[in-house]
Amino acid sequence: MTTDDDAAATGERRRPADSRRTPTDTRTVLGAVWARVRRDPPLLIPFAVTGLILALADVLRTRDPIPIEPTAALDQTVTVQFSLYPSGTARTARGVGALVDLETPYLLRGVGIELAVPLAVGVAGWLTITRVLDGQRRLDALARYLCLPVVLSVAPRLLGSPTVDVGLSVGLVVLLAVSFVSVRLFLVPAFLATGLGFGAAIRNSASRSRGQGWTLFGLILVLGIGSWALATVPIAGAFLSTAIVAPVHAVAMAVVLDRRFPSTDTPTDRDRR
Repeated sequence: MTTDDDAAATGERRRPADSRRTPTDTRTVLGAVWARVRRDPPLLIPFAVTGLILALADVLRTRDPIPIEPTAALDQTVTVQFSLYPSGTARTARGVGALVDLETPYLLRGVGIELAVPLAVGVAGWLTITRVLDGQRRLDALARYLCLPVVLSVAPRLLGSPTVDVGLSVGLVVLLAVSFVSVRLFLVPAFLATGLGFGAAIRNSASRSRGQGWTLFGLILVLGIGSWALATVPIAGAFLSTAIVAPVHAVAMAVVLDRRFPSTDTPTDRDRR
């Protein structure tokens, strides 16, 4: 028969194991990412292949007669190129307006390039996250995950990049709001990869990011500045930012999710809706 003293002793023995699951700061998470990648180097393969695809897309865009424009952030002194989903930073971009009134061969070529990039990024992210979490790979989870890079890459091109002059105080408020939202949604891609629906992924990410705000904000800064810095490298920038920063991003999300909560947790039928 188990006594209260035995239960207390058992609880004391379990407490250190639980505490190790909680990342204490950004450095701890990055250290865990490095350790995980060293144990499992194939984690780098999906984004290395995707990096080659992004670099090839940059080359094809520059050779196409379809208008392109360089990525605006690369002309700035320092910027945080953070994406909600693990990805690299391309050196070229093409707006949707450039595809209007094109002849069919050029249209198909242009659309094919612009769709191939987010699809490749999405598949690489899903493979990397599920490998770290040792989760079951389901096609419905992949389909939901792919919606994230496709929608978030196409939407800015449809809306364009309007510029608005604002005062310092308003700009600071906007910056704080964007940072807060980015922190709260940081784990959304990881939850989508495990099989949750969009609503459940957003709710769980917002809930489970509480108490880890500064840790996640530090990750956003490291990943965003790192992606920008590598993307500025001539010719190889798209490959480097994708092959190095994107897998770190994907593994970091999985590490935060796995270390903060036991990996034995599985999504319920309600969560998948």
